[in-house]
Amino acid sequence: MSARSGLDAPRAAHYRDVFHRFARVESPDLASPMYAELAYGVSLDRELLELAAQKRRRQPAPNMLFAAVQYLLLSGGEFADHPLAAHYPIVSGRDRPMQPAFPDFRNFCLTHRDEILNLIQTHRTQTNVVRRCTCLLPAFSMVQQESGLPLALIDIGASAGLNLNVDRYRYRYLRGGREEAAWGRPEARVALEAELRGGGQMPPLADHLLVWFRGGIDLNPIDLGQEEELRWLRALIWPEHVERHQRLIDSAAELARSPIDLRGGDAAKVLPAMIADTPADAALTVYSTVALYQFPAAGRERIYQTLAETSRERPVWLVTLELRLEDIDDTQEPTLAITRFTDGERRRQLLAKSSPHGWWIEWAA
Repeated sequence: MSARSGLDAPRAAHYRDVFHRFARVESPDLASPMYAELAYGVSLDRELLELAAQKRRRQPAPNMLFAAVQYLLLSGGEFADHPLAAHYPIVSGRDRPMQPAFPDFRNFCLTHRDEILNLIQTHRTQTNVVRRCTCLLPAFSMVQQESGLPLALIDIGASAGLNLNVDRYRYRYLRGGREEAAWGRPEARVALEAELRGGGQMPPLADHLLVWFRGGIDLNPIDLGQEEELRWLRALIWPEHVERHQRLIDSAAELARSPIDLRGGDAAKVLPAMIADTPADAALTVYSTVALYQFPAAGRERIYQTLAETSRERPVWLVTLELRLEDIDDTQEPTLAITRFTDGERRRQLLAKSSPHGWWIEWAA
């Protein structure tokens, strides 16, 4: 498809439905009235649908379009001088005005169409939502308790690798607004919270999480020492979530103090070599957080085969916080699961449902 080509009727209907669902379901679920407004406006606008549809394969169109726009606004200069900037508190430094944002958003997209097109065709969603660690900590505690060993962590789709520092943050788990559990060092700069829903009980948290290996694999690893790469991660934060910008910056500072082994490449191909570098006397724990949807089915199956083959020599735990993989545009609540690989066989256990950003967790009964 050329940069100016149109959508045929079925594809136009598909992307219209994608943006309408984003407006009706996902934006309200993640407390973003602005993205609800913008997504609904895009769903009715043929020009913007055509622009968004030119994102890379297996990338969610709304997230990519909105991130590209915010990336340009965060770049400053003529972009930040546009009236749309007033609707982004992290750019303007002020509360949003009362008037609708979509007219300014549409004007911005058409004015800077080429810059947006370049971004959505060269970038991908590589969020490092550190709050997802509220789901990982209990799951990793289960692995440590079961194995009786320190952990060797491998993050598939690691982005910048911030979630590999899961044990260096502090946590509060609330139920009905009251603290049910707390964990971590009081002096930790990064503090995370999650609301516990439903009647299921959270697994006991380890007194101390011992991590002997921290490795991450990503097709395009993010180097947070590069300003443009940090800006792209910030661009993927939703406008109302102003506090997440500071959390990202604080997490990046923690990563700079405690570097990890972050490798670039196809995880299906790189994983065996990284596994070989892990301590043999540690519990091999591979995990992913809303990343596997970007892998082709053959790549995911190759990863599972690698873990099954490895389990003939040592047990393997796979922790996943993932969306349903059949259709990436039909997004929904992720599920947290743990799959145990032993002697070449695998057994999956559903642990919980969760907010995509780790705001709440509903543990299975």
